[in-house]
Amino acid sequence: MRVDHRYDWPVTVVINGRFLLNSFGGARRFATELTERLSRLRGDILLVSPPLPDGVIAPDVPMKTIGRFRGPAWEQIELPMWLRKQGYPLLLNPATIAPVIYSRQIAALHDIAPAARPKDFALLFRLQWRLAVRFGMLRRGQRLVTISEASQREIAAQFGIDPPRIDVVYPGADTFAGVPPSRGAEGVGSSFLVFGRHGAAKNLRTVIEAAGALPDASAIEIRFVGQLDPALRSHAEEQDVPSARLVWLGPVSDAELGEEYRSSVAFIWPSLHEGFGLPPVEAQTLGVPVLASDTPVNREVLGESAHYFPAMDATALASAMGQLAGDPVARSALSAAGRENAKRFTWDATASGWNELIEQTGS
Repeated sequence: MRVDHRYDWPVTVVINGRFLLNSFGGARRFATELTERLSRLRGDILLVSPPLPDGVIAPDVPMKTIGRFRGPAWEQIELPMWLRKQGYPLLLNPATIAPVIYSRQIAALHDIAPAARPKDFALLFRLQWRLAVRFGMLRRGQRLVTISEASQREIAAQFGIDPPRIDVVYPGADTFAGVPPSRGAEGVGSSFLVFGRHGAAKNLRTVIEAAGALPDASAIEIRFVGQLDPALRSHAEEQDVPSARLVWLGPVSDAELGEEYRSSVAFIWPSLHEGFGLPPVEAQTLGVPVLASDTPVNREVLGESAHYFPAMDATALASAMGQLAGDPVARSALSAAGRENAKRFTWDATASGWNELIEQTGS
C-alpha cells in the first residue's frame, strides 16, 4: 500500500492530483514532470489526490490523499472543500480539468480536443470540461495556461476571448535525454516507430495505408507502441497490408520506449490535431529523424527540423519512408537538426515558466 509523504509546512501551493487516475500519454507525462520539477524548485508544493488504486505510481513529491470519491465529485466538491479548510492555497491543475467553484487557481488547457473531437470523449467528461473552462478557468482572477501558440489561438477562438488572456508555456521533452545516441541516426535498421493511439485525429489509418503502398520488396516494418486502437488491425487486414510489415507492441515502459526510439530509422508523427505533441520532440532528443504531418502546430514545434508530408497522403508518406530508409545522409541531417530543435524544450524550463506564473499570481 502506498503511504503519503509527510509534510510539515503551511500548504501554499497544491497540485490537483486527479491526473493520476484519468490521464495517459503526453498529458500524464506533462503533469508528472511538472509536479516533480516544481517540487524541486520550490519548498511549498503538495500533491493532493483522490484515493488511488494499488499499483498507481505517483510522483516522488510530498503528497496527501483526501476524500472518498475519485471522479468529478472529488474534483468539483471534495477538493475545493478541503482547500478552503486549508486557507485557500493556490491550486495548480496540470491536466485540462479544474474545479469550477474554486477562486485561486492556475489551470493548464492543452487543447480543445473535447470540442474538436467529441467522439473521442465521454459525454460526462465533455460537459465537465466545457463547464470547467467557461465558468472556472476563464473567470476573472483565474489564470489559464496552454502549451503552444497554435493551441492558444484555438482556445481563444473556441471560447471567444482575446489570445493574450491565455499564457503559453511550452512543455519539456527531455525525458529521455540520458539515453545513448540513436542507431537510427547512424543508418542502421529498417524499423519506423509510431504511437498506435485511439482516435481519428491520430491519423493512423494513413500510416497503415502507407505501409500497404510500400514496394513489395521493401524490408521496412512499422512498430506500433502505446494503448493500441483495436480498429487498426482490422483496417490493416482490409488494406491487405503484409502482416510482417506491422509490429503491434502495445504499452511499453519508459525504458522500453527509449530503446524503441533509439533503434528506429525514424519516428512517424501523423497526427491531424495536437496541442503540442511530445513524442516527436522526445525522439529528436535521441537524434531520431522525424516524419511529421504538415500541420500548424507541428510547424511551430518542429520548425525546419522534420520532414513533412501531407497529412492524409499515404503515398507521400510511403515515399518519404522509402527515401529516408535508403539515404543515410538525409537521416544524419535530420538527426542533427532535430537535436538542435529539441534543446528548446526542457522540463526545467517548463517548471521555471510555471513558477513565474505562481509568483505573479501570489502563492
